[in-house]
Amino acid sequence: MKIKIYLLRITAAVAIVSFFTMCTKNAIVIEKNQASALAKKPTKGVLQEGVVAIGTYTVQPNEWFVDGTNMAPGTIIYVPAGTRGSLLLKNFKGTITSPIIVVNKGGRVTFSADVTASYGFKTQNCQYFKVLGNGVAGIKYGFDVNGGNIGMTMDDLSSDFEIANVEVRNSGFAGIMAKTDPSCDEATWRGHFIMDNVLIHDNYVHKTGGEGLYIGNSFYAEGRQLACGTVMPHDVLNLKVYNNLTDSTGCEGIQVGSATLNCEVYQNVVRSPGLSPFASGQNNGIQIGEGTGGKCYRNLVKNAPGNGIIVLGLGDNVVYDNIIINTGDHGIFADSRYTPGPHFEFINNTIINPGAYGIRLNSESIPMNTVINNLFVLPIAANAINRMDTDVKLTASNNYIAKTISEVKFKNFNADDFHLTAKSPVNNKGISVLAYGVSVDYYGRVRPTTGSVDVGATEY
Repeated sequence: MKIKIYLLRITAAVAIVSFFTMCTKNAIVIEKNQASALAKKPTKGVLQEGVVAIGTYTVQPNEWFVDGTNMAPGTIIYVPAGTRGSLLLKNFKGTITSPIIVVNKGGRVTFSADVTASYGFKTQNCQYFKVLGNGVAGIKYGFDVNGGNIGMTMDDLSSDFEIANVEVRNSGFAGIMAKTDPSCDEATWRGHFIMDNVLIHDNYVHKTGGEGLYIGNSFYAEGRQLACGTVMPHDVLNLKVYNNLTDSTGCEGIQVGSATLNCEVYQNVVRSPGLSPFASGQNNGIQIGEGTGGKCYRNLVKNAPGNGIIVLGLGDNVVYDNIIINTGDHGIFADSRYTPGPHFEFINNTIINPGAYGIRLNSESIPMNTVINNLFVLPIAANAINRMDTDVKLTASNNYIAKTISEVKFKNFNADDFHLTAKSPVNNKGISVLAYGVSVDYYGRVRPTTGSVDVGATEY
């Protein structure tokens, strides 16, 4: 019955978003006085890179608040270089083909706020917009958010946005947050609001008091208990989180919740998360939280005091081609909370020196847990895959256990070069996983390069 409910829910959700397709975005560079560079013909999709500029607006250094109510779609908002205070953007309304674009001008912009301030950069009630710190060639992070309790937050019914090329540091709590928590205002409830079409990529988030990236509500199943009763958080649809670097975060480097359809978390680097968690279990690398389905792949997680990747998702989760190194607890931990779906699938991951088990499965209510082609480096073979009890259903095949890193024969492990060499014992030891949607390795190369699929995240 759970599976039937799950399928009906997903079918309905797909129908809602059938007019939208996600596509990978290439950064645009907006040089000074070159707004015409944006005048490319848009193609069908979400938040197209090519838009026609309707007009421009320059945010003055003394402006802490900009109301976009009267701004046309396609307007370019310039923020001049220099150090300034916090900035609030409200009521910006672009369109799918002409989003409003916020970009740095003339150099790097630093939004500086005390750590006790609510935020460094915030949007309220904004839709179809982009915040891009790539306005000047040669400056990777043209926007720098330094301080604030939440460094950068997209909330109060904000949706359909892209955040890229931003550095966020020294926040008291989360670095980048994207969600509208449910309140007694019905507009915030599930079924009334959807945060849709979100791209968060190529950002550098470090030295945060809490999570590096905090996207979606963490309590999808039970909601919040408020004076008006139990209120349920909104869904997040069509989410892509990729090419971000998080380092030295107080809690998880990346945490995603309530992302019920078309969620992808990929090609991120998470270093030293969970340094000062505010509660037990908040010291993991990447959390695929309650209500979240989709894919988690080609991520590097290093030195998480807790679990490298924790999966509490819907049950349509595929976790593959990740490299997880030196966790304090499990490499991957899976638990079935709200899981109406059919499977957790762990394919071609490389897990090195976990403090406990390589993959720990507490997911009793999942119809099947699949563990295939994973490479484990740990001294005790029995610790590679562990089930909480025999009620946890498991299909395991072609996993390889090495006792030491040198046994694997990486090209240059200490330099984070995880390519395999010709003498690696895992070459050609895997099975085809095309049926699970896994067709490339950690570096994006097609599997297999020669012969059979190699075990682990990388191909020789």
